[in-house]
Amino acid sequence: MKKFLSAFVLVAICTTAFAQVSLTSANYYRIGNTVRDKYVVENDQTDLVATTSIINSPFVLDNSLRTLFYAYNMIDTVFYNEPRTEGAFTDATFSFADDDGMRMHITVTEQKAFCLGISGALSQLGLNDDMEVVFDEPMDVIEFPAVLNSEKSSTAHGSYVKHISEMQEAFSSMGGSYGPMIYSFLTAEYDSVSTDMGITYHSVFDEAGTLTLSGDMMQNGDYEYLRENRQYSYITNMYLHRIGGEFQNINECTLTTFMGTYNIGETLESMMGLSFPMSSTTTTLNYWIANDNYPILEISTNEDATGVKKLAARSRYDGEACVESLKISANVYPNPTTDYINIDMEEMGETTIRIYSVNGSLVKEDVLNGSHNSINVNALDSGNYFFKILCGDKEISGKFAKN
Repeated sequence: MKKFLSAFVLVAICTTAFAQVSLTSANYYRIGNTVRDKYVVENDQTDLVATTSIINSPFVLDNSLRTLFYAYNMIDTVFYNEPRTEGAFTDATFSFADDDGMRMHITVTEQKAFCLGISGALSQLGLNDDMEVVFDEPMDVIEFPAVLNSEKSSTAHGSYVKHISEMQEAFSSMGGSYGPMIYSFLTAEYDSVSTDMGITYHSVFDEAGTLTLSGDMMQNGDYEYLRENRQYSYITNMYLHRIGGEFQNINECTLTTFMGTYNIGETLESMMGLSFPMSSTTTTLNYWIANDNYPILEISTNEDATGVKKLAARSRYDGEACVESLKISANVYPNPTTDYINIDMEEMGETTIRIYSVNGSLVKEDVLNGSHNSINVNALDSGNYFFKILCGDKEISGKFAKN
């Protein structure tokens, strides 16, 4: 009986602890918190890492990630962009971009967040303009508060119409005179192009637990998380407007030349590799933590989440967080530099600076003496570097560029 009660109490304590991580509108978006550093590891689309090799129990991420992925680096990331001052999405609260460069325009209320539409350059469709697809009806993406087992499914549809001249660059890039010749025939029969996009969205908060970050380039610590499994599925069609007529699906459009009549959809597929309708799905596992307004970890996977193509964890070089929590500061300049970096700081006893390359390798270490130091970095290759200044149990992190 005692064992049963102990087990019951343990389950209750764990359930209560995980339930404390919930997502409210205040956690989802906070004005002014726009840029942070992320540590990113990734592979190409054809060489995925098994999800089970990363997400284990206990869930610990460390430097072993470098043996699983072929590329890793540090990036400055604009998490949230302020709303546009002109155009279709001035009523949005903020916008953010996915891995494919498509920007989602989101409005946040105390009750929910919903997407007004998307924007981005559809260069892969032969359109060189920044399209704006306004949804016929806003697409709900989350209801607050989001807790374990919260779920949301929704759909959206929108279209974007531009003059046929937006396709000129795509045809010109074919090489030789064939592409421009096709474009001249195209503009003789059609005057507008319409991109039609349908989106299916699904989000479920499917897991709660504890995550440990312990790599030398990650923001180390133990974090209680609430995981969101988020998926967008896109279906894109293209239509052409015949002069004096109506819009037609591109697979039904024909083009008359002195060589004969051709199906435009088939021509685009054979010459540019474009086939309509186009479909794609993005799946992301987002790990939300308490009192923060962006996931501490994002894992981009294939459609069924069995393989990982990219992982982005909060970086320990997120300078603002380090300075605020460790209560030490230093002025490092010039940035960028050619020969030396100067460090002005309060005298704090024995202090060390360590300089790392973007792949995490220690490239230089020096002892700092007094309140002013000059560190010779002339021998370092051109590029971006990260530094740590350590004094006892305190440290401050930052970065600089070497020309």
